[in-house]
Amino acid sequence: MDKYKNKPRLKESTDGLDFVRMQTEVGLIDSMLRSKTLTAIIVVSILLFTGFFYFLFKIAISGI
Repeated sequence: MDKYKNKPRLKESTDGLDFVRMQTEVGLIDSMLRSKTLTAIIVVSILLFTGFFYFLFKIAISGI
């Protein structure tokens, strides 16, 4: 039981906003608002994935 002595206790909350703040998307947006580098990485990643899937779509349509 000694290993639990220094752990902080969990606080129970009935606030509805706590459930919203626990969402991954909210955490990502919060981090993106604080970090220009993370925002740039996310934007470039979205563009690359979109371009890749557009390329695959064009190849599938052309019938080659």
